Amino acid sequence: MDQPNLPNDPRVLDLAARRALCQRLQAENRAWSERLAVLAEPRPDRDFPAFLLATPAFADLAQRIGSARSRRELSTATADELDRFVEAYRYYLRTCSGEDAFAPPNRRAS
Repeated sequence: MDQPNLPNDPRVLDLAARRALCQRLQAENRAWSERLAVLAEPRPDRDFPAFLLATPAFADLAQRIGSARSRRELSTATADELDRFVEAYRYYLRTCSGEDAFAPPNRRAS
């Protein structure tokens, strides 16, 4: 998925830019949404930004998920990270706050 001009840190985008990126990556969002419905616990909301897995910021996680079609196919570490990702970005298309779960420890908000 070679997409030019994708942010290295999707948290830097304002809400309008986030929604525009979601529109731009509709195909990726649809594909990842279907998979996350069976891979993540709990199941992501309908407006979850699954397209983020097609961005450079989450390329490593997407690679580790690979072609898994069930949660059993994921390593425990990958399943745990996927669940943290879903929790951290649950409201990504609704608000610009609260996404510090993937920030380096020295950059997290207090």
